[in-house]
Amino acid sequence: MFSLVLGGNKSGKSDFALELLLKGKPPQLLVVTGKGFDFEFKKQIKEHRLRREPGILVHEIGCDLGAGLKAREDDWATILVDSLDFWLFSLFEQGKLDEGIKDFFSLLKKWQGREIIFVSSEIGLGPIPVSGQVRGFVRVLGEVNQNLARLCSRVYFVLAGIAVRMK
Repeated sequence: MFSLVLGGNKSGKSDFALELLLKGKPPQLLVVTGKGFDFEFKKQIKEHRLRREPGILVHEIGCDLGAGLKAREDDWATILVDSLDFWLFSLFEQGKLDEGIKDFFSLLKKWQGREIIFVSSEIGLGPIPVSGQVRGFVRVLGEVNQNLARLCSRVYFVLAGIAVRMK
């Protein structure tokens, strides 16, 4: 079973998704995709770590989300992936966007019974970016979110810390 938690920046989507993880069957795993390259983001990552319960096992992953999930498929009953936008950004930076997305959806179509909760930014609510490169990223993230939402049995939208189940 797949769930998708969408929301804007600082909407509370990660906190809500973490609650879903903790309600899921044990053993539970948090897979994080963001890497702190600047001071502000390093601070945000640290704040997330301090808010988490210390017993939650965390695995940091780069571009190889599909392979990382496949390697842990039999070890964890509930997995939280936070977040797809940072994973896509890593793929984009390394020129592996098409290949990474294809491998990811191929894996999901074969996935056997383990629960995965995905977090992603709902990117379509902001203004149209001026940069063509940023517009391209927005387009890809929007397509990934839509395709994943079709595979999910539950989809939530989080706004101002309030989660609404959409599917």
